[in-house]
Amino acid sequence: MRDTASGPRVLLKRLRELMQEPLEPQERLDRIVRDIASNMVAEVCSLYVLRADSVLELYATEGLNPNAVHLAQLRLGQGLVGTIAASARPLNLSNA
Repeated sequence: MRDTASGPRVLLKRLRELMQEPLEPQERLDRIVRDIASNMVAEVCSLYVLRADSVLELYATEGLNPNAVHLAQLRLGQGLVGTIAASARPLNLSNA
């Protein structure tokens, strides 16, 4: 059973609060992935943005090398992230 202090409603409330805080865009993204990882008890949480040239660019991460932010890129269909982005469907794996 999940602790009530870390359930989906608590996460959504926290994300709404983060969106209202006067933060720089990168700091906001960093805090979003950190809060999601913490709430979901995940070792890694990353946010990729699909650019106009169909490349996914790493914009924020918790658990991966922070130096890879804005440098790591994947094409649609490439790797796990690219495959999920290409299908636009969630994927739940216990050992991704």
